[in-house]
Amino acid sequence: MVKILTLILSISLLIACSFSSDNQKLITNLPQHKIDQKSHATSYAATIQTYSGRIHKDYNVNNFIAGVNDWYLKRILLSAEQIKQSLYQGSHGSNIYAYYSGVLFASALQQNFNKLNPNCWKYIEQQSVVQGIYDAMRDLQTQKVRSLNDDYFIKGTEEVLTLCTTK
Repeated sequence: MVKILTLILSISLLIACSFSSDNQKLITNLPQHKIDQKSHATSYAATIQTYSGRIHKDYNVNNFIAGVNDWYLKRILLSAEQIKQSLYQGSHGSNIYAYYSGVLFASALQQNFNKLNPNCWKYIEQQSVVQGIYDAMRDLQTQKVRSLNDDYFIKGTEEVLTLCTTK
């Protein structure tokens, strides 16, 4: 009986911690040598272009990134269209809105890669994409955005275009 009670309390504690309201869990920063430049640079640039002027210091970047990550890990059971309809109907708190906005952004970004070439996504390293989006969102939040004219971004995006548009 004591073992069952201990197990139930342990599970309850884990569940409570995972649903913490302030969601302090941050994405683990990839070491520089593990970042795929083309994936990181392209996702950073796309995020900056999409969200410039729309992210404030209180925006829940962690929930947004959790949504991005869950999309790429195939943890989302609803279609992007169903999520879009739900968001447009409103009555969601800011944390839920940020999460599902991340899901929708990840979906749209993946679709855009595949518009270049149906096989384009196989050239993209997903952890580097998530890292690029996270870096961009943090930079937007602190208003310290890197220049997209930087050689790093130019080289990375050109590499994606070369891989995904060459027949």
